[in-house]
Amino acid sequence: MATVTVIYPSGHKFDLDYYLNTHMPLVAKTWGSEGLSGYEIVQFTEGGAFQIQATLKWKSLEAWNKAAKDVVLGDIPNFTTAPATLLTGESKQSLTL
Repeated sequence: MATVTVIYPSGHKFDLDYYLNTHMPLVAKTWGSEGLSGYEIVQFTEGGAFQIQATLKWKSLEAWNKAAKDVVLGDIPNFTTAPATLLTGESKQSLTL
C-alpha cells in the first residue's frame, strides 16, 4: 500500500466546488482502474499554511508512478493557482478504529 498526499498552500485562488465535483470524480474515474483504492479530502481552517490536503491511497508506488503521467495532473490549473506539493511514500503501519 502507498500514499500520495497532495497539499495546496493558502493564499491562492482555489475553486473548491470544481475540485470536489469535477476534479475528484476525474481522479476516481481515471485512476480507479490504475491502482487508486480511495482518497480523503481535508479543508483546513483559515490562517494556516495550507488550505486543502488530498490523501490518495494506492495499491503500490509503482501504480502511482505509472498513473501520474496523465490528464489528471493537467487539470490542476482549472481549480487553483496554488502550486501543489506531492508527498509519496509506502505505508508502514495503519490503524482504523
